[in-house]
Amino acid sequence: MKIQLSTFVKNNFSGGFSLITCLVLTIVLNLITMATLGFTYDFQLFADGRIDRLIAKGAADVALQDAYTHLKISDDPLSLSSNEVIYEFGSITGDTFSYGGRMQSIKPPEYQINVIQINPSEGISRVTAKGFGIFATTQFIAQADYAVRLCSDEFSKFCQRQVRQIAWREQLHE
Repeated sequence: MKIQLSTFVKNNFSGGFSLITCLVLTIVLNLITMATLGFTYDFQLFADGRIDRLIAKGAADVALQDAYTHLKISDDPLSLSSNEVIYEFGSITGDTFSYGGRMQSIKPPEYQINVIQINPSEGISRVTAKGFGIFATTQFIAQADYAVRLCSDEFSKFCQRQVRQIAWREQLHE
């Protein structure tokens, strides 16, 4: 038996080449297994909707920033005529939003500004922003209130418009 085993080893594993081949194959199989497990974990997170919801939240937050810039550059940010108008991201500011790619929002976010005028030079603008996830059915709606103070005509040369955020909240939707 001893002679037959050593002959078998010499014939089948001569020079260690087969051992290296087996080792490389084992490593490759382990890497494929780990990649599959990682993909499965990512798919589980995606299936839970967490990633899609985070993408939608990020898009809504970017829309709020665009609305803030809109309020800063608008000729009349306290105009009641802007109530109920829905603006697409960048339509006023000219900013761009990347969408439609892998792990990106399906379409650009949008926002709506509702003005609560206190007096001709002060008011509160409530911005409702809607961001979309990878699927159009995933939406995140955020609201922010901004206090806007305009400069009076006599001090407009020395005064700068003040816009500051005073509240933020998530809106639940069906």
